[in-house]
Amino acid sequence: MYAQIGINTNTPSAMLHVKGNVRLDGNLYLEEPGEFNVIPGSKLLVNSTSNNILQYDIERSNYGPINYVQFAFKNASTTGIQDYNTQISTIDYLVTVQGYYFTGPNNNTNIMSHSNNKAADIPGFQMYAYKNTTTKTWFLRGFFNNATFRAPVSGGGYDDVPVDLYMNLIIFRNGFISKPQNDVTIDMNNSETITAPLPPGF
Repeated sequence: MYAQIGINTNTPSAMLHVKGNVRLDGNLYLEEPGEFNVIPGSKLLVNSTSNNILQYDIERSNYGPINYVQFAFKNASTTGIQDYNTQISTIDYLVTVQGYYFTGPNNNTNIMSHSNNKAADIPGFQMYAYKNTTTKTWFLRGFFNNATFRAPVSGGGYDDVPVDLYMNLIIFRNGFISKPQNDVTIDMNNSETITAPLPPGF
């Protein structure tokens, strides 16, 4: 025997066709949901903070599973930026620096580092996001190690200059597409190579 059940419809188009709202005061099991081949316009189902199952629409959401934003630090110090608080929660989000660049006055890209120690030193550059355990927010840093940004000046030579520093961030929503893991600390014991333990869960 074969039959289709319709509720509020005399022409059901599936094994169970409900025309209207459905309320379920218990568990719902989807054992064989099958494949959905209509990718354009498809939506995810999410569990809201009020424990309701809702259709996720990225156009109406305050955030996406993966977010992209550029931070533009205009007229930054000649030494870069230190400890900028993004106010982005470390509990709810994972922040990574995807890329960066900097320009001098009048969009001058001829920028170099100048060591504060010796002229022969080549300073290393650091650009990263890190967790602040006190504020529980993500902080940004972008600077040369013990050095300043320099650019050519009229009449010859170089001088320290403020820069416009651009940082491209990828922000992942925890619990939606990323799962924070515990830090892995390795004692290298003054060795160049070592086999590290596999992080839990992998």
